[in-house]
Amino acid sequence: MLLLCLVVNITLGKAQNHQAPNQKIQLEKNSGTIPEFLDELSKKYQLRFSYDEGIIPKTRYRVDKKVWQLDELLHKLLQKAHIRFRRINGQIILTRYKTSKITLSGTITAANNGEHLPGAVVYIKELGVGAVSNNYGFYSLTIPPDKYKVLGSYMGYKNATKETSLEKSLNLDLELQPSVAKLSEVMVTANDDKSKEHIESIKNTQMSTHVVEIERIQRTPMLAGEADVLKSIQFLPGVQSSHVGTAGFSVRGGGYDQNLILLDDAPVYNISHAMGLFSVFNTDAVKDIRVYKGAIPAKYGGRLSSVVDIRMKEGNDKQLTLNGGLGIVSSRLTVEGPITPKASFLVSGRYSYLGFTANKLASIFSEVAPDINHYGRNNEINFYDLNAKLNIELDKNNKIYFSVFGSKDHFFNDVFFENNTLDWGNQTGSFRWNHIFNDRLFSNLTLVYGNFDYAYVRHNDNRNFKWSANMQQQGLKLDFDYFDSPQSTVNFGVSVDRHLFAPGKITGLSDPSVVQPFALDNKQAIESAFYVNHQWGIGKRFLVNYGLRFSGFHNIGAGTQYIYNDDQTLTREEHFGKGEVMQSYYGLAPRLSLRYLFNETSSLKASYSRTYQYLHLVSTSSVGLPTDVWLPVDNNIRPRVADQVALGYFKDFYRATYRFSAEAYYKKLYNVIDYVDNADVFLNKHIETQIASGDGSAYGLELSLEKKKGKLTGWINYTWSKATQQIAGINQDKAYAPMYDRRHNLSLVASYKLGKRWLLSTNYAYMTGARMTAPEGTHISTYGQVTYFSGRNNFQLPDFHQLDINVTLKSKVRKKQDPRRWRSEWVFGLTNAYNQRNSFAIFHQYGRVGIENMYHMYLFGLMPSVTYNFKF
Repeated sequence: MLLLCLVVNITLGKAQNHQAPNQKIQLEKNSGTIPEFLDELSKKYQLRFSYDEGIIPKTRYRVDKKVWQLDELLHKLLQKAHIRFRRINGQIILTRYKTSKITLSGTITAANNGEHLPGAVVYIKELGVGAVSNNYGFYSLTIPPDKYKVLGSYMGYKNATKETSLEKSLNLDLELQPSVAKLSEVMVTANDDKSKEHIESIKNTQMSTHVVEIERIQRTPMLAGEADVLKSIQFLPGVQSSHVGTAGFSVRGGGYDQNLILLDDAPVYNISHAMGLFSVFNTDAVKDIRVYKGAIPAKYGGRLSSVVDIRMKEGNDKQLTLNGGLGIVSSRLTVEGPITPKASFLVSGRYSYLGFTANKLASIFSEVAPDINHYGRNNEINFYDLNAKLNIELDKNNKIYFSVFGSKDHFFNDVFFENNTLDWGNQTGSFRWNHIFNDRLFSNLTLVYGNFDYAYVRHNDNRNFKWSANMQQQGLKLDFDYFDSPQSTVNFGVSVDRHLFAPGKITGLSDPSVVQPFALDNKQAIESAFYVNHQWGIGKRFLVNYGLRFSGFHNIGAGTQYIYNDDQTLTREEHFGKGEVMQSYYGLAPRLSLRYLFNETSSLKASYSRTYQYLHLVSTSSVGLPTDVWLPVDNNIRPRVADQVALGYFKDFYRATYRFSAEAYYKKLYNVIDYVDNADVFLNKHIETQIASGDGSAYGLELSLEKKKGKLTGWINYTWSKATQQIAGINQDKAYAPMYDRRHNLSLVASYKLGKRWLLSTNYAYMTGARMTAPEGTHISTYGQVTYFSGRNNFQLPDFHQLDINVTLKSKVRKKQDPRRWRSEWVFGLTNAYNQRNSFAIFHQYGRVGIENMYHMYLFGLMPSVTYNFKF
């Protein structure tokens, strides 16, 4: 193995002394670090020391007298640091003892509700080493036996310190108290912010990663006062809305189908309510969110651009709590509490009456402003979602979790859909079993289920029909975390997933009906993966994280493969029986992250990652409609592949009040797909003839400045980016920008505490306009009227900019109030405060001679909101 460890030999002093063991030493001071004492000895007594600076802790020591014999003093100073010394060729050589080591391990939880805290920091000040808890709050540190102060830290919580005398391996659980005063100041923060200022030396190699704090999401102004998980992450650098006002998003030049969305490890395929106006995730049920834009850990796979890992709350095991809210478009309620001393539950629901609200507003506006009556008063835009979770501690080493999630939408608008309705929904389920083999080895077994179904119904006399489709995923994962030492952690695991696709079928609804029943063939596939990852600390400054993920994807019969020649003419068909392997693909994906620590407040990071994607989203829309269809790769459509490199600089200053970061990235994409002009993708059994593939690239620069403390907190992010792709047969074979290419993206998020009860929050966003393909005209062919396009994505919508404002009024807080008493707050919001008309899309009106008119569709203007939140 390549030797990466760089040993720094520090030689102090210029002249050699006889270095007698009983040489009399008189110190000028009786406290300091070991290097400070050695520096005084070398200068005053011309002693020469040689050592690896990585073995010397930065702890300050106090000695009880100032006059010593040389060896007596060295033994006193070095013993607690587990360092020995010897004399060689006129030098005093310092080396670490080869002592037996013991393991300190345990879990880190919140004292108020028992929630496990992932990413919390445990720090041993005397040794200058620490560990970060895994996704289930488990940590492990292997250290020499001694007396230590163990410090636990997590953002939004007070530090907890425990003194312990370690003579043998010990289980030490830590409970952290919430820091109530800081909750309203919590921001969407970079991953390293989990460390407090005095343990900031614990830095992760992981760059391009963000932890999204739920408290901040609930304070962020959003449409109609609805706190929104996925819209909040659109304020992160490198993340942008895939379409104005929608929950779909693009990451570093990737399509919105290139994002893996997980809820308790189960995949969520449609993330939107109300055609994208809101996301399906209820913030009251969510505990933790992590967004990976690059250097994606080896445990994740299946998407090219990003991973959004969402964890549900586990359920309060201390006391029964009730919280919820009433808004203008929805209401929500969450109940959680203990069942037994070793079990707890959570149930959280949300129901929307958006259609009712829209109809009432339309009626009011039609009376005061008749010209806007075209918004319609017969809307049926309703949705609900439900989260539930149960966790049971079987014993100290075994814990199981059951979690389920469901969402449903019904959408009808008499302006845009006339006699048509849309219905869609998600269902997910997870079973997880945490097992602690010993104080260094932790495992998690997960069974997941994900389902997405959708239907389009047309009501039009004897042409009534229903189009429906469905997809499922069933999976098993086994993950291991092995904590070898504070400098070395190994993660490894395997996963197997079964994908089931029902691409679509159509049935008539009237009797008689002119619509003939038709269904595309169902498909199934098996996806498997193995991964291993090693994080290795090299001295105090270098940290390397390297891993490998090997994946396979297999299409399974029964089914038919279609073989085409170069001009897409069908030449033959190959039929496969049930259970036969029709097509297989494999991918080897290396991951590498490096960190160099300049000092306690600044670092340089670099990363490389390769990702594979075996599923494609069949859609000609940038919005992410529920009628989009997911399909697997096959003999005609190959897996997409992405290689990404990134370099970043991170700096804290003014006593960690501010943080600056800059990241540059370059991404190369292979086998990206797009649709040929005038593509017909609806119930097309030869969909591959409507798709072409090629290569693409994306690169950019992300700048972020964050203020983390004080009455005013917030950040400003700016991203410059460019994405292109070149596909034979599209855009005259020339390179072109995809729909989600936006050159400039600026976001500003700020919160200001006006007093003990008042909080002002604002967001401002600016983005270059999205791209779209605008037709130049039409012509008549043997197939009918055909639309002519001069180029792909040849038209750019106007730039987007919007200001949102929230003012929060909290209930009065009494000094000796019962923490279980009723607490509430009013949130007054103003979305699109200066009523900017941002284009959502452009529609074309066709007449007898072709395109007669083009007009913009604006999603919403100025919108006030009022929300009442409560907790008991």
